[in-house]
Amino acid sequence: MPAGLQCWDASGNLVVDITSRLPRFVGSAPVGPGNTSSITNANLALGTVWYAFQPQQIWGFQNMDVSRPIFSVSGSTISWTYSAGATTRNMQIIGTVFFGVY
Repeated sequence: MPAGLQCWDASGNLVVDITSRLPRFVGSAPVGPGNTSSITNANLALGTVWYAFQPQQIWGFQNMDVSRPIFSVSGSTISWTYSAGATTRNMQIIGTVFFGVY
């Protein structure tokens, strides 16, 4: 059964048609040192995977060597690693990855 959103104006003209790629939120996972470096969810096989990373802390990274998580998707698994630090003051950005499918 098709799903989506369609809206018509007062004259009956179709003005919004979003029927082919509505995103569906599937879950979230903590990202950071000591956490798993991947998450597997069978629902990710049901469409095109999307993900968004939200850092736990936005400020406080000035004058520091910061490593960001680098994400990759393979089937129903989202994996992440951290870029290498340039100094001994390296700080890995921790946070949450939110994911779903279109």
